[in-house]
Amino acid sequence: MSSDDASAGAPREPSPAGRSTVVRSAVTRFVVWSAAALLVVASGTLLLSTPLAESLSLHEATVRSVAFANSAVAPLVDEGVRAGRPEAMTPLVRLMRARMADGSVTHMKIWTADGQVLWSDEPGMSGRTYELEPDVVGLFGGTGAIAEVSALDKPENDAEQLHERLIEVYVGFRAADGHPLVFEAYWPTERLQHDVAGIRWAFTTLGLVSLLLLAVALLPLALSLARRVDRGLAEREEMMAHALSASDLERRRLSQDLHDGLVQDIAGLGYALPAVAAALPEEATAERRLLEHAMADLARSAAGARELLSDVYPEDLRSGGLVAAVEDLADRQRRTGTDVHVFVDTRLEDSLAVAQLTFRVVREGLRNVAKHAHASTVAVSAALHGGHVVVEVRDDGVGPPAASDEPPSAPHGGGHLGLRLLRDTLRSVGGELTLRHQLTGGAVLRADFPVVGLTSRVSSAP
Repeated sequence: MSSDDASAGAPREPSPAGRSTVVRSAVTRFVVWSAAALLVVASGTLLLSTPLAESLSLHEATVRSVAFANSAVAPLVDEGVRAGRPEAMTPLVRLMRARMADGSVTHMKIWTADGQVLWSDEPGMSGRTYELEPDVVGLFGGTGAIAEVSALDKPENDAEQLHERLIEVYVGFRAADGHPLVFEAYWPTERLQHDVAGIRWAFTTLGLVSLLLLAVALLPLALSLARRVDRGLAEREEMMAHALSASDLERRRLSQDLHDGLVQDIAGLGYALPAVAAALPEEATAERRLLEHAMADLARSAAGARELLSDVYPEDLRSGGLVAAVEDLADRQRRTGTDVHVFVDTRLEDSLAVAQLTFRVVREGLRNVAKHAHASTVAVSAALHGGHVVVEVRDDGVGPPAASDEPPSAPHGGGHLGLRLLRDTLRSVGGELTLRHQLTGGAVLRADFPVVGLTSRVSSAP
């Protein structure tokens, strides 16, 4: 292989800027998602802290109420207390007042099974009868307990209206003489609010610190995975660059062989046949006519061979070459009576690989129109949109076989190897090829492929 061929087929080294961009993008996404996870954990902790603290406070109040009712209150309640005799009530009242002196319990009551308040710290409440709720009635005769954050909207809560909310606990117990009773205690919610603040701080701190440590521990792994993905992309793009360069080199060799062989032989025959015709005698009119037909056919074959050379390997597609090559393809279509409009973004000529792929899409599109579309008008456009190249070939012909979108493997009139190969090539560089029916009639062949991986990895040598 010559030095020119080697330079034409050698891909450039991967761009460090492109690699750093891929890694930076991956790390940025990792950081963003980690921050989002931290935000979700913090929000979830704040939302769950109140019910969790309430549950813990209810449990603590229940445990304390059960212990106080069974170990302190039950031994002091006997028949004399239930009868309301002052000498029997004095030890119980002294115990209750002492328990409420520290402020940890706001109010206390003792209930009988018929809904009567046996004793209450609230003046005038003892001896009254109220309708008890079914769950409270179920506590008589047992040792169970129920607790809730009360809204203090019951009739027996008239004396507690100064408080917004209290923790209300009912405990079933048996008096010293075995009589079933219920002990009721009201606990302030200051402890609940303190628990909420403590749980919020503890759980939020624990969750955020844990996630931060996990993110820091996973960051090297994320960087390693990002670099592996980047290397994989670089290898794929390099392989694609080699494939494009090899294809370009093979087309050039084929063009050279055609030019030096078939085209030269046809040209030689074109020069030889007139001499043969001139050497014929005047009366050999039939032979001369046959030679004239042969020369005409040979001239058409020579023109077709030259078009084939230009089609297989056009001239340099950069610096105006892409526009000229596409116009040449359009001119061939115009000679068949089709009106062809062409727009080519000159920025596509900055990269040989982009220009080659663009030319290939236009060539296949016009070839497909010429063979199957029976169109009168064709519009060719190739433009750069951000980091993508969009090439479209629109016609007003018969359109795809069905009214719906057709895959490129089934173009106008049936399967088409050229379009299938082109589709596979575009997919290998991250692009896509589609063939769609137009609402106004005809079809549009559209190719969309990224510039990244082509401009930096394929040699700029022609």
